[in-house]
Amino acid sequence: MPQTGLGVALKILRERRTLTLREVSQLSSVDHAYVHRLETGEKANPSQDLVERLLKVLKPGERDAALVKWLVDHTDADPKLVEFVLKDPTISADIFSAAAGIRHRGTTRPDPAMLIARIKRAFEDDDEDD
Repeated sequence: MPQTGLGVALKILRERRTLTLREVSQLSSVDHAYVHRLETGEKANPSQDLVERLLKVLKPGERDAALVKWLVDHTDADPKLVEFVLKDPTISADIFSAAAGIRHRGTTRPDPAMLIARIKRAFEDDDEDD
């Protein structure tokens, strides 16, 4: 099963808090095996209630919580892009969602850094036109 953007995000947020799967499970009342399946991409469509319970335990900042909520409805988001954005707090949720929403030709996706730089330039050009 391929990794998902949501799975990558949940794992990064869990590791930031230095919590094990079992600790997240106990604190959120979500089965640890289900959390593991979400992280590995085996499961991809959790309910909003379940995501809220996980976010309460993981305690991400506002931007990171918004990214996780966005990822629930966008299962095709590139996991490498998600990881890149979560490691760089200067990238806004708007820039991320614009970059993640771009469709690519072929099977290869652009490097996340290059993609984010392009989106930032496009947003800056748009601001200049106003």
